[in-house]
Amino acid sequence: MNNLTQRAISGTVYVAIISGSLLMGSWSAFSLFLVLTFICLWEYKTLLLDELSVIQKTLFILCGLYLFSVLSLWQFMYIRRIYYGMGLLFTVLLFIIQLFHKHKTPFDMIGRQLTGWIYIPFSIGLLYGIGYQKFLYINDEIAYNGKFVLAIFILIWANDTFAYLTGRWLGKTSLFSRISPKKTIEGSIGGVILTMAAAVGIFYWQHQFTMVQYCILSVIISIGATLGDLIESMLKRSLDIKDSGNLIPGHGGILDRMDATLITAWLVYFYCQLI
Repeated sequence: MNNLTQRAISGTVYVAIISGSLLMGSWSAFSLFLVLTFICLWEYKTLLLDELSVIQKTLFILCGLYLFSVLSLWQFMYIRRIYYGMGLLFTVLLFIIQLFHKHKTPFDMIGRQLTGWIYIPFSIGLLYGIGYQKFLYINDEIAYNGKFVLAIFILIWANDTFAYLTGRWLGKTSLFSRISPKKTIEGSIGGVILTMAAAVGIFYWQHQFTMVQYCILSVIISIGATLGDLIESMLKRSLDIKDSGNLIPGHGGILDRMDATLITAWLVYFYCQLI
């Protein structure tokens, strides 16, 4: 099986899992994002926290999953304040643990773990929460808006695809040669324009917002997706690696597939507060 066929099959399976989970409701979406958070934390740990002990790595992942769960669940259910406080204690715990280890750069290890928590569980938690920022009413009850979260994924995928194709066809001017030499300004502009066209199609599919609001959303997503891709490229270039993992044949790791989404989630969550 050649690489192109592998990419097509694994990409189709990935899209089907994302789409099905989001459309099945709140708990299936929560389960999906919990699994994605776990895998991303595992890949991040493998890349940046190899010097930690097994116990420290385990705590990093478990605490990350806890932070994701609290950030996600408070969107639609009551959570006692003590559980938020426990999340704050994890931060203090990082400093205390380092007192008993002999790392030459303890604050570097603390910083890597804090960055991992902000970069992954917080981002994915916000992504999940967007479904309750713009919730649906079904039978006079609040329901998870998985269709809107799926629309965000579709626009991210559209931007990635259109930016790549436009860049190959018209790309001449490098956008960020130091970090991603193949990414071009022309490709990024093409991605924005064609993603906006995809947003118009989503408007006719969902009718949850005005066409202008969807178009603004598409621009925000294009910017966020590009930044997310560049940040992930910066990480991999600093480590001199090509992929974050090999879980998805032909695509790399889950962190590679989620890179554009992690930054976009923050921007879209904020945009949802304004509309």
